[in-house]
Amino acid sequence: MKSPQPTFSIGSVCKEGFRRNRIPALILQTFAAVLLALYFLVPELRSGFEAIGKLKADTGIWFALVSTAFFGGFIPWIVMVQRGRIKKGERTKHLLFFLGFWALQGFMVDQLYTLQDEWFGSEATLRVLLLKVLVDQIPFNLFWATPNSLIFYGWKNADFSWRKLWQSHSKQSFFQKYATIQISAWVIWIPAVLMIYSLPPNLQVPLFNLVLCFFSLVLAFISRD
Repeated sequence: MKSPQPTFSIGSVCKEGFRRNRIPALILQTFAAVLLALYFLVPELRSGFEAIGKLKADTGIWFALVSTAFFGGFIPWIVMVQRGRIKKGERTKHLLFFLGFWALQGFMVDQLYTLQDEWFGSEATLRVLLLKVLVDQIPFNLFWATPNSLIFYGWKNADFSWRKLWQSHSKQSFFQKYATIQISAWVIWIPAVLMIYSLPPNLQVPLFNLVLCFFSLVLAFISRD
């Protein structure tokens, strides 16, 4: 006799996504806000920010690939190894997964930021900021970032087996995980990308990576749980 399927409601998923992430999100958003304030309000630090921006301008897409793989992949991998979340014999393939997955995301985010500057301009007006946040958090997040995060992290958690992944999930469980990850993403990223798009174009990917370092840890633990 099959056990009854757990009741699913979008309201419970929203509550759970918010509950899991409200305090960490607040910490990360405060951190991003402090960096933003330092850039705009402390002239003595402007040269340091500009040096990072120049490095991004000089290296182009390679900055996004390498830095996103490092902050989104390598640092979380180190944390998970230290916490015993990755078995000793599986560390190399997990590292390759994290580096490859987040390098691809870095490429996509850099393209998104570049296209949005072409579409809406690079001035940080309220209209431009709102348009960029909407594009970032609705079509890009709903149809690219969340689905491929769910599928590829699920594949990793299923011991890199597509068959095991599909066999261990029902349509309901996939949708529930999708909704949980999406709500978690919005809790963290809506305020964060508003601050990211307030910076000059060459500083947007660096700030994105600092927030991403935390979010990829959240994603890794939520997708496993």
